[in-house]
Amino acid sequence: MKDKKSREKLSRIRQKIYQLRKRREVYIERLLHPRPMIIGSLYEVYKTCSKENCCCKKGKRHGPFFALSISVEAKRSVKIVRKNDLTAVREKALAYQSFQKGLAKIRKTDKEIVILLEQIKKEFLEQYR
Repeated sequence: MKDKKSREKLSRIRQKIYQLRKRREVYIERLLHPRPMIIGSLYEVYKTCSKENCCCKKGKRHGPFFALSISVEAKRSVKIVRKNDLTAVREKALAYQSFQKGLAKIRKTDKEIVILLEQIKKEFLEQYR
């Protein structure tokens, strides 16, 4: 039988795991019903043109134009977004970023749970003699 201090420590660890599991379930529940998504981040682009006497040569560049920066498997590409598509692309890109943040929270919570379970294992591990 473990001493009182060890039992209290185990109880605290179990309570923390229980809380983390509840939190994890909330994160999962949010991700089960995603909105339409587009991979990428939306940002503004300003450009200069090739006309010699254009105001963009004096510092007032053309724009803003909106572009979607996409990174897949360490390859980056940029796509200019049409004005008519801007609202939908913005919403879908934000939905993607929100989904990714939810996944990151789940992974972080899982790591915390594993660390706590390792502590429980350590308390109960015995050497065969």
